[in-house]
Amino acid sequence: MPARERLSESLEMYLKAIYLVEQRKKAARVTDIAAQLGVMGSSVTAALRALRDRGLINYSPYDLITLTDQGSAEAREIMRKYAALKDFFVKVLGMDEESAEEDACHMEHRVSATLFERLSKFVHYYETCPLERVRWNDRVGYFCAREDGDCTRCTHFVEVGE
Repeated sequence: MPARERLSESLEMYLKAIYLVEQRKKAARVTDIAAQLGVMGSSVTAALRALRDRGLINYSPYDLITLTDQGSAEAREIMRKYAALKDFFVKVLGMDEESAEEDACHMEHRVSATLFERLSKFVHYYETCPLERVRWNDRVGYFCAREDGDCTRCTHFVEVGE
C-alpha cells in the first residue's frame, strides 16, 4: 500500500476472505466471512468498518459486502503472494499441499515486494530451465540432480563437508 498505512495481517485476512467469498457468490455477508475465517460473526463487524473506512470495501450493516476496485486489487495481490509461496513450498521444497497452504497463508502478509518478485522468478526458472535438473528427493531429504535419483554419494559429501 504505497500512499497509506499497510493493513494489519488480520485486516488482510478479512480482505482475502471477502475476495474468496465474492469469487464464489459475487458478494459476501457477515456470516460468509465468519465461516471463511472460522470466527464469530460478532468479531467481523469491526474489521469491516476498518476496511470500509480505508476505501477497500462497500459495507453497510445488514447489507451485502463487496470489494471496491482498490480492495479487489489489494486482495488479488495478497492472493498472488499466497500462490507464489505455496508454489515454492510444493514445487521447490517438496512440501505436502496442506502444510504448504498453511505456511503460505501465514507468510503471505510478511513478504516484501522484492522477495515476492524474486521468489516468483525463481519458481518460474526452477520449473522451466532445461539445464538444471535439481529436484527435492524425499527419499534422502536433499536436492538432487542425478538422473537415477541415487543421491547417496552427494549427501555423503555434504555430511562429510559440513
